[in-house]
Amino acid sequence: MSTKIRRSWLLVPMSKADCLAQARQAHADVVVLDLVEFVTEEDKPAAREQVRTAINALQGCGAEVFTQVDLELLYADLHACVWPGLTGVVISRLESPAQVVEADTLLSQLENARGILPGTLAIVAALETAKGNHAAYDISRASQRLSGLTLGRADLIMDLRPEPSGEIHLMPYFMQRLITVAHATGVMPIGAWWRAPDRGLFATPDNTYQAAQRGRAIGFQGSLCILGNQVEPLNRGFTPAVEELQAAQHILAAYQAGTAQGAAAVKQGDRIIDRGTAAQAQHLVVLAEACAVREQEKAEALSHPPLAIP
Repeated sequence: MSTKIRRSWLLVPMSKADCLAQARQAHADVVVLDLVEFVTEEDKPAAREQVRTAINALQGCGAEVFTQVDLELLYADLHACVWPGLTGVVISRLESPAQVVEADTLLSQLENARGILPGTLAIVAALETAKGNHAAYDISRASQRLSGLTLGRADLIMDLRPEPSGEIHLMPYFMQRLITVAHATGVMPIGAWWRAPDRGLFATPDNTYQAAQRGRAIGFQGSLCILGNQVEPLNRGFTPAVEELQAAQHILAAYQAGTAQGAAAVKQGDRIIDRGTAAQAQHLVVLAEACAVREQEKAEALSHPPLAIP
């Protein structure tokens, strides 16, 4: 499990200033200042000029701050985004390890120039094409900054065409492959299991919760969203429910009692609890505790007045 709890990634278009105040109060684990998906080409220069102010405005709200940048405009976007207070960047449409290395080099230069601890800014790779997905393993190993992988559903539809049902051909395969690659390389798999007719980013709160639950079941650890009312369902869906936590605690207690008496496995009802089952239960307990700590951190941060940053 990643040491970071990043269940909800709230996208905030930098061309819509009114969304920023709402983002402060949304209780998202991560706020992503977007310069790509929801900003038109003509609005991008003005949007870049607002990023530093937006990063400052989000300090003290309890959320980590990322920016989503365009690979084709990487130099301009990173120069606009890399300031103290930034946690990392989501890079859209990555397709090769060389592109990751280029971004890493530029981030290092900007960290040095702007007083940011070297090597601390993270990269999340958005794999939005067939080529990018094919290179996922090499992309995720191209830089120590690489901390997460995510899919881009809309662009994948354009690249791979949808099925008549509205689903993408082989989408379950792409999700499972991304999760496998992420776990193999020690990075966070970001996504949820959305179902037609939802486009994911605009799903209802109930459908968002269901997508998060399904996503967590197959290995995702958090997901992007665009609406403030999707944040709570994502946080809840990617957090073990009370019933799950209690069941895991009972499994651990039974296993520990059995192994204390020299047993390698323990029978609980019709279930055999072995080392692997106990490890899964322990993982769930640790995740639940970490999620509770993350919620407390955000609540405490929001209980204080916004930071006054010059």
